[in-house]
Amino acid sequence: MSIRYGVSLLTDPDFTARAYRARQLICGQYACWAAEMHMVHLPMSDYFPFDGAEDPDAETLLAAELEQLADRYRRVSPRFPIFNRGITTTRLSDSDGNIWLDFSPEVVNESLFRLQSMVADLLERSNGVGGPRRVFGPDFPPQMPLLSHANLSDSVFDSALEFARAVTDELKVSQITRAWRLALTRFASDAAGDDWSYGRWAPDLQWRVVGSFGL
Repeated sequence: MSIRYGVSLLTDPDFTARAYRARQLICGQYACWAAEMHMVHLPMSDYFPFDGAEDPDAETLLAAELEQLADRYRRVSPRFPIFNRGITTTRLSDSDGNIWLDFSPEVVNESLFRLQSMVADLLERSNGVGGPRRVFGPDFPPQMPLLSHANLSDSVFDSALEFARAVTDELKVSQITRAWRLALTRFASDAAGDDWSYGRWAPDLQWRVVGSFGL
Protein backbone atom coordinates (compact mmCIF):
# COMPACT_ATOMS: atom_id res chain seq x y z
CA MET A 1 0.00 0.00 0.00
CA SER A 2 1.41 3.39 -1.04
CA ILE A 3 0.85 6.20 1.48
CA ARG A 4 0.74 9.94 0.87
CA TYR A 5 -0.54 12.95 2.82
CA GLY A 6 -2.18 16.19 1.79
CA VAL A 7 -3.38 19.48 3.27
CA SER A 8 -6.74 20.90 2.18
CA LEU A 9 -8.91 23.93 2.80
CA LEU A 10 -12.54 23.11 3.57
CA THR A 11 -15.18 25.74 2.82
CA ASP A 12 -18.41 26.64 4.59
CA PRO A 13 -20.73 23.62 4.79
CA ASP A 14 -23.51 25.34 2.83
CA PHE A 15 -21.18 26.01 -0.11
CA THR A 16 -19.66 22.54 0.19
CA ALA A 17 -23.11 20.95 0.03
CA ARG A 18 -23.90 22.66 -3.27
CA ALA A 19 -20.46 21.89 -4.72
CA TYR A 20 -20.80 18.26 -3.60
CA ARG A 21 -24.13 17.88 -5.35
CA ALA A 22 -22.75 19.49 -8.51
CA ARG A 23 -19.72 17.21 -8.48
CA GLN A 24 -21.90 14.14 -7.93
CA LEU A 25 -24.09 14.99 -10.92
CA ILE A 26 -21.17 15.81 -13.22
CA CYS A 27 -19.16 12.70 -12.34
CA GLY A 28 -22.22 10.48 -12.55
CA GLN A 29 -23.36 11.87 -15.88
CA TYR A 30 -19.97 11.16 -17.48
CA ALA A 31 -18.94 8.02 -15.55
CA CYS A 32 -15.69 9.62 -14.35
CA TRP A 33 -15.21 8.96 -10.66
CA ALA A 34 -11.73 10.30 -9.80
CA ALA A 35 -13.00 13.58 -8.31
CA GLU A 36 -15.54 11.70 -6.21
CA MET A 37 -12.78 9.64 -4.61
CA HIS A 38 -12.03 12.72 -2.47
CA MET A 39 -13.88 14.89 -0.02
CA VAL A 40 -15.01 18.22 -1.48
CA HIS A 41 -11.91 20.29 -0.84
CA LEU A 42 -9.50 22.91 -2.14
CA PRO A 43 -6.02 21.31 -2.13
CA MET A 44 -3.39 23.40 -0.34
CA SER A 45 -0.61 20.92 -1.12
CA ASP A 46 0.13 18.18 -3.58
CA TYR A 47 0.37 14.59 -2.33
CA PHE A 48 3.52 14.26 -0.26
CA PRO A 49 5.37 11.29 1.26
CA PHE A 50 5.93 11.37 5.00
CA ASP A 51 8.58 9.35 6.82
CA GLY A 52 6.35 9.28 9.89
CA ALA A 53 3.49 7.47 8.15
CA GLU A 54 3.99 4.41 10.35
CA ASP A 55 4.67 6.42 13.51
CA PRO A 56 1.49 7.75 15.18
CA ASP A 57 3.54 10.21 17.24
CA ALA A 58 5.11 11.74 14.12
CA GLU A 59 1.71 12.03 12.47
CA THR A 60 0.30 13.66 15.60
CA LEU A 61 3.19 16.14 15.67
CA LEU A 62 2.60 17.17 12.05
CA ALA A 63 -1.10 17.62 12.78
CA ALA A 64 -0.23 19.73 15.83
CA GLU A 65 2.00 22.00 13.73
CA LEU A 66 -0.85 22.57 11.28
CA GLU A 67 -3.26 23.22 14.16
CA GLN A 68 -0.92 25.92 15.51
CA LEU A 69 -0.73 27.48 12.04
CA ALA A 70 -4.52 27.49 11.72
CA ASP A 71 -4.87 29.02 15.18
CA ARG A 72 -2.41 31.82 14.35
CA TYR A 73 -4.18 32.54 11.08
CA ARG A 74 -7.61 32.53 12.69
CA ARG A 75 -6.47 35.25 15.08
CA VAL A 76 -5.46 37.47 12.16
CA SER A 77 -8.10 36.65 9.55
CA PRO A 78 -10.95 34.51 10.91
CA ARG A 79 -13.29 32.84 8.41
CA PHE A 80 -11.84 34.91 5.58
CA PRO A 81 -13.89 35.10 2.36
CA ILE A 82 -12.69 33.40 -0.81
CA PHE A 83 -13.99 33.98 -4.31
CA ASN A 84 -14.16 31.82 -7.41
CA ARG A 85 -14.68 32.94 -10.98
CA GLY A 86 -16.68 29.89 -11.93
CA ILE A 87 -15.81 26.91 -14.07
CA THR A 88 -12.35 26.43 -15.59
CA THR A 89 -10.78 23.46 -17.36
CA THR A 90 -7.38 21.89 -17.89
CA ARG A 91 -6.75 19.17 -20.42
CA LEU A 92 -3.17 17.96 -20.53
CA SER A 93 -4.09 15.16 -22.93
CA ASP A 94 -7.17 13.48 -24.43
CA SER A 95 -7.14 11.06 -21.49
CA ASP A 96 -6.81 13.70 -18.76
CA GLY A 97 -9.63 16.24 -18.74
CA ASN A 98 -10.40 18.28 -15.62
CA ILE A 99 -13.21 20.67 -14.70
CA TRP A 100 -12.93 22.74 -11.55
CA LEU A 101 -14.03 25.84 -9.68
CA ASP A 102 -11.29 28.42 -10.14
CA PHE A 103 -10.09 30.33 -7.06
CA SER A 104 -7.02 31.76 -8.82
CA PRO A 105 -7.57 35.56 -8.80
CA GLU A 106 -4.91 36.47 -6.24
CA VAL A 107 -6.02 40.08 -6.03
CA VAL A 108 -9.31 39.06 -4.34
CA ASN A 109 -7.97 35.96 -2.59
CA GLU A 110 -4.95 37.42 -0.85
CA SER A 111 -5.71 35.64 2.43
CA LEU A 112 -6.04 32.29 0.66
CA PHE A 113 -2.73 32.68 -1.17
CA ARG A 114 -0.95 33.80 2.00
CA LEU A 115 -2.28 30.82 3.98
CA GLN A 116 -1.23 28.37 1.27
CA SER A 117 2.25 29.87 1.22
CA MET A 118 2.48 29.40 4.99
CA VAL A 119 1.35 25.78 4.65
CA ALA A 120 4.00 25.16 1.96
CA ASP A 121 6.67 26.72 4.18
CA LEU A 122 5.61 24.63 7.19
CA LEU A 123 5.77 21.41 5.18
CA GLU A 124 9.13 22.39 3.71
CA ARG A 125 10.53 22.75 7.23
CA SER A 126 8.83 19.72 8.78
CA ASN A 127 10.93 16.65 9.49
CA GLY A 128 9.92 13.64 7.47
CA VAL A 129 7.95 15.47 4.78
CA GLY A 130 9.41 14.49 1.43
CA GLY A 131 9.77 16.39 -1.82
CA PRO A 132 9.74 20.12 -2.60
CA ARG A 133 6.60 22.07 -1.89
CA ARG A 134 4.70 24.11 -4.45
CA VAL A 135 2.91 27.42 -3.97
CA PHE A 136 -0.15 28.49 -5.90
CA GLY A 137 0.64 29.38 -9.49
CA PRO A 138 0.09 28.24 -13.09
CA ASP A 139 1.32 24.69 -12.39
CA PHE A 140 -0.59 24.43 -9.09
CA PRO A 141 -3.76 26.53 -9.30
CA PRO A 142 -6.18 26.94 -6.39
CA GLN A 143 -9.06 24.77 -7.49
CA MET A 144 -11.99 22.74 -6.28
CA PRO A 145 -12.22 19.68 -8.58
CA LEU A 146 -15.63 18.80 -10.02
CA LEU A 147 -14.38 16.33 -12.67
CA SER A 148 -10.87 14.88 -12.64
CA HIS A 149 -8.72 12.82 -15.02
CA ALA A 150 -11.63 12.19 -17.38
CA ASN A 151 -10.82 10.18 -20.50
CA LEU A 152 -13.35 11.78 -22.85
CA SER A 153 -13.34 12.63 -26.54
CA ASP A 154 -13.36 16.30 -27.53
CA SER A 155 -17.08 16.40 -28.18
CA VAL A 156 -17.94 14.61 -24.94
CA PHE A 157 -15.61 16.81 -22.88
CA ASP A 158 -17.23 19.88 -24.43
CA SER A 159 -20.64 18.57 -23.42
CA ALA A 160 -19.35 17.87 -19.89
CA LEU A 161 -18.17 21.47 -19.62
CA GLU A 162 -21.55 22.77 -20.80
CA PHE A 163 -23.28 20.42 -18.35
CA ALA A 164 -21.04 21.55 -15.46
CA ARG A 165 -21.82 25.20 -16.08
CA ALA A 166 -25.55 24.52 -16.22
CA VAL A 167 -25.48 22.38 -13.08
CA THR A 168 -23.52 24.88 -10.99
CA ASP A 169 -25.92 27.62 -12.12
CA GLU A 170 -28.99 25.50 -11.32
CA LEU A 171 -27.64 24.57 -7.88
CA LYS A 172 -26.64 28.18 -7.22
CA VAL A 173 -23.01 27.37 -6.42
CA SER A 174 -21.99 30.82 -5.27
CA GLN A 175 -18.90 32.75 -6.34
CA ILE A 176 -18.15 33.53 -2.71
CA THR A 177 -17.71 31.36 0.35
CA ARG A 178 -15.60 31.42 3.50
CA ALA A 179 -12.68 29.42 4.77
CA TRP A 180 -13.95 26.95 7.35
CA ARG A 181 -11.25 24.44 8.31
CA LEU A 182 -7.74 23.30 7.44
CA ALA A 183 -7.50 19.50 7.10
CA LEU A 184 -4.60 17.04 7.12
CA THR A 185 -5.49 13.83 5.29
CA ARG A 186 -3.74 10.47 4.95
CA PHE A 187 -4.24 8.78 1.57
CA ALA A 188 -3.57 5.16 0.63
CA SER A 189 -3.59 3.42 -2.75
CA ASP A 190 -2.19 0.21 -4.16
CA ALA A 191 -2.84 1.31 -7.74
CA ALA A 192 -0.76 4.50 -7.44
CA GLY A 193 2.45 2.78 -6.40
CA ASP A 194 5.25 5.35 -6.30
CA ASP A 195 3.64 7.62 -8.90
CA TRP A 196 0.61 9.57 -7.71
CA SER A 197 0.30 11.73 -10.84
CA TYR A 198 -2.52 11.70 -13.40
CA GLY A 199 -5.05 10.02 -11.13
CA ARG A 200 -3.27 6.69 -10.85
CA TRP A 201 -4.75 6.48 -7.35
CA ALA A 202 -8.36 6.62 -8.60
CA PRO A 203 -9.12 2.86 -8.78
CA ASP A 204 -8.71 2.25 -5.06
CA LEU A 205 -8.04 5.47 -3.14
CA GLN A 206 -8.74 5.37 0.59
CA TRP A 207 -8.39 8.34 2.91
CA ARG A 208 -8.67 9.30 6.53
CA VAL A 209 -8.77 12.82 7.95
CA VAL A 210 -5.98 13.01 10.53
CA GLY A 211 -6.83 16.47 11.79
CA SER A 212 -9.31 19.27 11.08
CA PHE A 213 -8.59 22.74 12.44
CA GLY A 214 -10.91 25.72 12.53
CA LEU A 215 -10.09 28.84 10.56
